[in-house]
Amino acid sequence: MKTILLTMLGAALMMVGAGQEIKKSPKKGIAYGHLKEADMQVLSQGLSWWYNWYVQPEPGVSGVFENYQMDFVPMIWGGTFDESAIRAFYQSHPNARYLLGFNEPNFTTQSNMGPKKAASLWYKLENIARDYGLKIVGPAVNWCDKCITEDGITYTSPYQYLDTFFNACKNCQVDYIAVHNYMCYSGALADYLEKFKKYGKKIWLTEFACWDQSNITLDMQKSYMMGAIDLLENDTMIFRYSWFAGSRNGGYPYLNLLDYEEGKLTELGRLYLSFYPLHDTSFYKTIPAIIEAENYAQMYGVALEGTKDIGGGANIGWIDANDWLSYNIEVPSDTLYYLYFRIAANTNTSIIILDNNNVVDTLGVTSTGGWQNWKTFMLPIPLSSGKHIIKLFTPKGGFNINWIAFSLKENTPPVLTSISSSDTIYLPTNSIVLNCEVTDLDGDSIVYQWEKISGPSNYSINQTAPNAWTISNLVKGKYTFKLTASDGWETISANVNVTVIDPLEVTLKATDLFDLYPIPVNDVLYVRWKQGNNISSIKMSIFDITGKEVKSFKNITSGCIPMTDIKAGTYLVKIIASGQTYHQYIVKN
Repeated sequence: MKTILLTMLGAALMMVGAGQEIKKSPKKGIAYGHLKEADMQVLSQGLSWWYNWYVQPEPGVSGVFENYQMDFVPMIWGGTFDESAIRAFYQSHPNARYLLGFNEPNFTTQSNMGPKKAASLWYKLENIARDYGLKIVGPAVNWCDKCITEDGITYTSPYQYLDTFFNACKNCQVDYIAVHNYMCYSGALADYLEKFKKYGKKIWLTEFACWDQSNITLDMQKSYMMGAIDLLENDTMIFRYSWFAGSRNGGYPYLNLLDYEEGKLTELGRLYLSFYPLHDTSFYKTIPAIIEAENYAQMYGVALEGTKDIGGGANIGWIDANDWLSYNIEVPSDTLYYLYFRIAANTNTSIIILDNNNVVDTLGVTSTGGWQNWKTFMLPIPLSSGKHIIKLFTPKGGFNINWIAFSLKENTPPVLTSISSSDTIYLPTNSIVLNCEVTDLDGDSIVYQWEKISGPSNYSINQTAPNAWTISNLVKGKYTFKLTASDGWETISANVNVTVIDPLEVTLKATDLFDLYPIPVNDVLYVRWKQGNNISSIKMSIFDITGKEVKSFKNITSGCIPMTDIKAGTYLVKIIASGQTYHQYIVKN
């Protein structure tokens, strides 16, 4: 259920990209306790604060963090804590302003205290806050699995816990609410946070990541992160937030921001620092132009997520009945515009287009076959010169939108004129070059994207020429690769199948016909024909792992083959004799 209307203020939407500026967010932080100065130097470009579940910063950054304009926030984790240490921190850091309360007290595996007990101990935090002029952040709660029981009541719900805590602590100083969340969808996070607003206090989301379901992927984390940041940065009731965590293990569930090397970010870490979505209701975009869907001025009910459309980035999703988006545009002169929509729809649906609150037309959207199967739709609309607020309202929902575009001309789709045929390769050859040609009558630049849609996990794709891509590191199996080509307006796609075969599993072995030795071979490969074989028309070839023939011989039955001119590596020996094909791998030292 979505009940949020957000009016966004700010400047621009910032995306990850090489050399792109990172904007420091006053809200954004990290929950982690093993930072080094090299980490601080990188993280401080986009983050403003961190905490480590303790009363003082970790030794690696305790003497330098203020040099990077980073704010450390101490936490009183439970009822017993080192009061002298926390007072020493505030005494030596007079600019410190906040104090975090108990960590997940409704969990028996965490600070483990009922709401009444927490209330009875709250004076300890208030004494410290009074002495140093601090704001206090309340107990950090979440839905629990191993839940605290007090006075016969088991506190599974975080709202139930805080209700009782505030009832028992009516006159306590609690300046902010603290919550944790590990749901994997930003829409669910929005609903969760909305229920805490009943306390009338701004919220610190001090732990969050996608971690409450199985089969989590890096793409899931990235998609959730973009949607969550868009929500958190632009909801004025969210005061601060911190991702969990910075850990360097690099494995499942792929939530780490820091790489193994100090001062190096993971792919997710680079996204966390760089993604900074803000929406400006006072800015009007001059058209013609393409406008990313996430660059709306206002919206109701929708959320942002990662897209699999060509070009990557984010799309608007979670669009239900009666949701809407609005975009501010500046029209230079009265004329007819072609309004394009990049949409992925799971059902037949519609979008009502309003211009300054007047209905202009309705776009019928047919199902594209999935939430990430993208298609471009178009509707011509007349626009007068001046400022306009274009509102997209849907009575049904059931679609995602990646971008809209205002054009003075109707686009001609690109045409795929040629593409590599499906092919079969034989190990040790483990690469293949895929080619394609796309023409565009409008002269638009073409962007290409190859991706694997099925097959073994081992592969890599690199563009090696303007219209050629080398697919390498292939292993035995059947692959399907998909080409998507875009002129910036519409896309075309085609599939190419690549089958990789181990020849020793489908043909006769060369050792059935010859003895090849020694293996591994150094300077000379000896060949000895096995007696008793009635063979003729013998041809021997040696291929490297790219499939290139490096040596070839005819009518050989015994002898020696010089190998000094061949580089170290794995090779395939192919012998054709009496109409039969034989294979054998050799290794050259």
